[in-house]
Amino acid sequence: MVTAGEQTQSQDSREEILKAAIRLFASRGFHETSMSEVAREAKVSKALIFWHFKTKEELFLAVLDKLLEPYVIDFAEESEKLDAREQIRKLVNGYVNFVRENGSSVSFFLRRFMSGEEMPESFTQQIRRLYDLYQALLTDRIRLAQEQGLCSRSTQPHVMANFVMAALNGLLINLLFMSQEPGNLDSALTMLYGLLFGQLSDPAADAGPPSN
Repeated sequence: MVTAGEQTQSQDSREEILKAAIRLFASRGFHETSMSEVAREAKVSKALIFWHFKTKEELFLAVLDKLLEPYVIDFAEESEKLDAREQIRKLVNGYVNFVRENGSSVSFFLRRFMSGEEMPESFTQQIRRLYDLYQALLTDRIRLAQEQGLCSRSTQPHVMANFVMAALNGLLINLLFMSQEPGNLDSALTMLYGLLFGQLSDPAADAGPPSN
């Protein structure tokens, strides 16, 4: 019979293995990382790794699942009480703050995609679904803001949403890989809001954390 203490120890060792595997897969890639290296990095025996994960592929999938845990779209019901312009701000600020808070996992995924390393289809589909859902939500809020006279009507909502996503992705790649100063990002967001809403926004308001 497994005791509570043994279960806790087993879970702790699994977490250490996953942390070590994340670091190695991020820096060396899947094919160049061995289970022996993961064992050394995690300071556990190779046998213990195989007790938790039967193959390196199983370990890699567990790493992906671990990194995907925070990837949810939390657009709470109270957001509906905001006008459409503030809902757009909430979506954009939430996107930016998510990348700031989860930079290591975002970098991990981006490096894998940019290196052309093959990823499990189930994983890429999940990322795609989340991205498409976010973009659809942003498009809907831009359309609503245009109807309410709160947003520029010079461009169709889906085109404007595509532009916002492209701008955010470019800004965040600079933040993650080019050591961009946070202040530069905040200034860029102010310019983005100016294009959306037809006026310059308050930098202090734009740079603050999103409402929960």
